[in-house]
Amino acid sequence: MSSIEPGTTVGRYRVIRLLAQGGMAEVYRAEQALTGGILRPVALKVIRPEYSESEDFREMFLDEARTACTLSHPNIAHIYEVGDEDGLLYMAMELVPGVSLTEVERTLRQRGERFTDEALLAVGIATCAALEAVHERPNLVHRDVSPQNLMLSAGGTLKLIDFGIAKAATNRNLTRAGTTKGKAGYFSPEQAKGKSLDGRSDLFSLGVTLYQLAAGVGPLDAYPTLISRNTALVRGEWEPLSRVCPELPRGFISVVERAMRVKPEERYPDACTMREELESVAFAAGLPVGPGSLTGYVRAEGEDVSVAKSSPRRTRPGVTGIGAPQAVTASRAPAARGVPGGRKVWAPVAGVVVGLALSLVGGAFVFSRQSSAPVTPPAPVSPPVATPAPEPAPATAVAEAPAPTPAPASTPAAEPAPAPEPAAPAKGVSASAIRPEPTGPKRGSKRSREQAHVAAPASASAPAEEVLSGEGSLRIGATPGIQGQVKVPGYELDELPRVLGRVKAGRYTLQFTSSGRPSSCEVVVRPERRTLVVFDGKGCTVSYRD
Repeated sequence: MSSIEPGTTVGRYRVIRLLAQGGMAEVYRAEQALTGGILRPVALKVIRPEYSESEDFREMFLDEARTACTLSHPNIAHIYEVGDEDGLLYMAMELVPGVSLTEVERTLRQRGERFTDEALLAVGIATCAALEAVHERPNLVHRDVSPQNLMLSAGGTLKLIDFGIAKAATNRNLTRAGTTKGKAGYFSPEQAKGKSLDGRSDLFSLGVTLYQLAAGVGPLDAYPTLISRNTALVRGEWEPLSRVCPELPRGFISVVERAMRVKPEERYPDACTMREELESVAFAAGLPVGPGSLTGYVRAEGEDVSVAKSSPRRTRPGVTGIGAPQAVTASRAPAARGVPGGRKVWAPVAGVVVGLALSLVGGAFVFSRQSSAPVTPPAPVSPPVATPAPEPAPATAVAEAPAPTPAPASTPAAEPAPAPEPAAPAKGVSASAIRPEPTGPKRGSKRSREQAHVAAPASASAPAEEVLSGEGSLRIGATPGIQGQVKVPGYELDELPRVLGRVKAGRYTLQFTSSGRPSSCEVVVRPERRTLVVFDGKGCTVSYRD
C-alpha cells in the first residue's frame, strides 16, 4: 500500500500514482508545473521513513545523489533534484518508460531463449559507456550495476539507473531480509568484504550481469544463502562462462571472465578499456553492434510498456556435445544446463517500468551514440554522392545493421562485384599467411562472408582489370588486447576502432601503428557492402557483409 496519496505535493512535484515499491523506497509518477503551463512528468522516488530518519543515511544519500545530479552525458538521463521536505527524502528524475533487463531476461528464459550475441555486446558496450561518465567524477562509484538497474525502452535505448542509495545502504550495513539479498549476487568481492571501492568494482558487477544475461543463470545462483554466496564470491568459486555457454564468441567470454577476476588489479583498469575490448570482439565476430541492436525486445502502447509479444526470432541448439558441461557442480545452478538456446523472445509483461530498480535510486543511461559526421573521401577519388547513408555509422565504430540473409561462404561468385582470387600468393606474402577464417556459424550471427588473412606488410593488390564503382562502408577494429591507430588514405590518422560510413569503392592500403610497430594491409571496399577489417597486430582479417 502506498504511503503517499495521489494529489499530494512533495516539494515541487504533485504525485499522480504509485509506480513501484521496494524495500527502501517507493516510486511515483508525478508532474512538475513549469513556466507557461507546461507539466513535466517525472519519476519521484521517496525514501522510506525507517531509512530517512537516520542522520548518517541522510547525509550520505544527499551527498552522493547531488553529485549524480551534476552528471551531464548523453548516456545518462538527468536527475532533476534531490530534496528533504519535513524529514522526507526524495529524488526527482527523468521518467523513463521501459523494462528492466531482469524482466526481459526472465521472459526469454521462460520461453527457453536467450539474448543474441549482438544484444549481449550492445548491453556491455552501452553500460561501459555510462560507467565511463560516472567514474570520471572523483570517488563516484555506482555500486549497484545489475540487470535490475538496466532499463530497456521500446526504441532499444539502454539506461543505467540508480545512484545514491547504494553507498548509503552499504555503509549503514543494511542486511535485513529483502533489502540487500536481491543484489548480493552482483556484489564485487571487495564490496562483500566492506572494503573501499573504485570503478573496478562496477566492472565486476557488469561482468556478473553479462554472465546472467548470457547464461540465464547467475554465477552464484547455486548457493542458497547470502553467507554461502559471499564465501564463494571471495574465493572465486563459480562455473566459468566458457563451460556454461561454450557457444558464445570466445572474445566475449574472455572479456566477461576478466571483468570477474577476484582481485581488482587483474580486471580492466577502467570502463573505457573494457568497452574497447567489447567493440573489438564485435568487429572480430562480424556483428553490427549499434543503436538498433536492442530494438524489438520491448514494446510500448501509450503509457504501457512491456516485453514485446512477437517478432522474428533467432534460435540456437541447446548446449550439448563436446565442450558442454557434463556435470553440475556446487558453483553452478542446475538451470544453466539443458535450457534450449534461443534468440529474441516476446511475451507480455504488465505494467510500466520506470527508471528504477525497486530497491535503489534511479538515474538513467541512454545507449545512443552520435553518428559520425560525413567524411571526406580519399583522394584522388571523386567525392561521394550526397545521398542518405543506408545505415548509421556511430563514431564509436559500432554500427547498426539488419541481419542479412546468410549465403554460403563457398559461393563468393554470387555476391556483387567479387574480387578474383590471385592464382598464388604475391611476393612478400607467405602462403600460410593467406588463409580463410573458419566458416562455422556463430551464435546469434547470420552473415555471408569472404575472408582472407593478409600478412603485414602486404604488397599484393587485386587484379588491375577489376572495376569498382559506387560506395560501401569500411569498419576497422582490432582483436581483443590490441590497441593502436590506423591511417586510411584520404583520412587523418585515428585511434582504433574506426568506422567510415560511406566511402568510394576501391582498393585502399591501410597503415597501422601498434606498440610502436608499423604494419599495413591491402583492403578492397566493395560497392553496397560492409567491409569489416580486424587488425591482429601483424596483419588483417577482411570480411564482407551485405
